[in-house]
Amino acid sequence: MKHLVIGASGQVGHALIKALTEAGHAVGGTYLSHPQPGMVMLNMTDRDAVEAAFANEAPDAVWIPGAMPDVDRCEREPEFSYQVNVEGPKNVMAVARRANIPLVYFSTDYVFDGFDGPYRENDAVHPLQVYGQHKVEAEQALLAYGQTLVVRPAWIYSDEPNPRNFVYRVLSDLKAGKPIKSAADQINTPTPAGPLARHALQALLDGHRGVLHLAGPERLTRLAFVERIAQMAGFPTRTIESISVADLPLPAKRPLNGGLISNHPTYAIQDRLEDLDLSPLLTAP
Repeated sequence: MKHLVIGASGQVGHALIKALTEAGHAVGGTYLSHPQPGMVMLNMTDRDAVEAAFANEAPDAVWIPGAMPDVDRCEREPEFSYQVNVEGPKNVMAVARRANIPLVYFSTDYVFDGFDGPYRENDAVHPLQVYGQHKVEAEQALLAYGQTLVVRPAWIYSDEPNPRNFVYRVLSDLKAGKPIKSAADQINTPTPAGPLARHALQALLDGHRGVLHLAGPERLTRLAFVERIAQMAGFPTRTIESISVADLPLPAKRPLNGGLISNHPTYAIQDRLEDLDLSPLLTAP
């Protein structure tokens, strides 16, 4: 199969390129603002550009990990968020529908309010912020096309030395001796990007459609997540301060009692944070 990954320059996109290549599939990738070797620039809010990308790549399946995931920017700039997080995916879906090929869309746990997590695929969505609202709207629009698989992960991390990677940011602060404030009242299911990509690929190949939760096997508070990273890397935890989400000046509300579990154990991710190789992150500048 030939796959097209739209938004391939991020953590999930990189993991998808790796998983697809290792599985023997042909793959093309696009980026928007972070150029990468072998990838082409694509703004999926431009319908003509999306159609040209499909014509050039002739994919058998298309993936959309690309998004505007900055929840606070989305809150401040809802029109921009709508264009990227709703109109862009809808453009891709329209072209995929015409080509009659499957589409995999990566959504978020922020479609839930975090009042009573963890959540399953059939639980009612109730987003608290603009970002979650727009992801829900995109989900609903794309699911109207019967060949769509919507994957919901949570708190994605990887071994990628990139500021968008939470583990990398934490290790960078620890190496620099900077104090870290982390919320003890926000809980979720951290998700490793590599297994996420591999399990999503298997679900696609199995013909799974609809909504699928793919998240890590354990629920951690943000504070415990940071402390675990420090312990794994051999750093003391004394520079890590426990705070509340309410102590942070955040424009967008966060779900507090969150996390994802699945009705489909076949695709359950078993990899824990301790399975992550930190060496690429510890040696990175």
